[in-house]
Amino acid sequence: MSASTAQVAIFGDLDADLWGLVIGGERPRVAVAGLTDADVALEPADLDLADPDVWTLAAAGCALRIERADATTSSDDGDGSLEPCRVSGSATVAGAEREFDIGGVRSAAPVAGDLDSLRLFGTWFPAGHEIALVSARPRGGKGHDRDSVGVVARGEEHPLVIDPRLSTTYDAHGAPRRVGLELWLGDDEDGDQWPRRVAGAATGSHVNGALGGHALGALGGHALSGSSRRGAAGDAAGVALDAYAFQCVSRAEPGAGVYLLLRSA
Repeated sequence: MSASTAQVAIFGDLDADLWGLVIGGERPRVAVAGLTDADVALEPADLDLADPDVWTLAAAGCALRIERADATTSSDDGDGSLEPCRVSGSATVAGAEREFDIGGVRSAAPVAGDLDSLRLFGTWFPAGHEIALVSARPRGGKGHDRDSVGVVARGEEHPLVIDPRLSTTYDAHGAPRRVGLELWLGDDEDGDQWPRRVAGAATGSHVNGALGGHALGALGGHALSGSSRRGAAGDAAGVALDAYAFQCVSRAEPGAGVYLLLRSA
């Protein structure tokens, strides 16, 4: 079984009216767009992973710095497979060059043939709250009860995420249209807990593609710092990739979100 990985980063910002996606592997690609832009496409890119703390990306009309950031909060079963990050640089969006420095989340997907699908959802709010959740569904799984879920967050007062849940409403074509995220935050599992809920609706901005190689694998923290080669790792075959921009709200604060869905063909 191949141990190759595909590096992933998603990012978004409501005030900047911006969202984006970076996919690594043998053929790194990037997409940056406005939150409601149509006809978003993945473009070829050069992704440099030599520094595990800072990924750099260059593409036509796009130069990005994707720098690891510290989480304030995580789920108790977090394995390091998710890292908050800052995404800064410039990109040409709708014919105009845009400079930005916004929140994101990054990870890596090692190839293993045991997953049916993987969902990565990130959401960012102007006051500094950032939440990212990954949900991995084993092959043959039909419901949430068998999903493996991990969360990282920034800007929260409590260090532990307890019982995180992601719910998705899909349209007739299988595209996510609404999302609900529920977290309970606390200092430990036996103490007081405070809810953090996020609701989101797709804006209509969407990018799709495919990963080449073998089958979809589980996320693993070791892959985040395990590669020092430019564009290292092979893509995974038979995996459909779809990413969607979202407008979100939590505690009456509006924000931006990105929903990345990888499904084995």
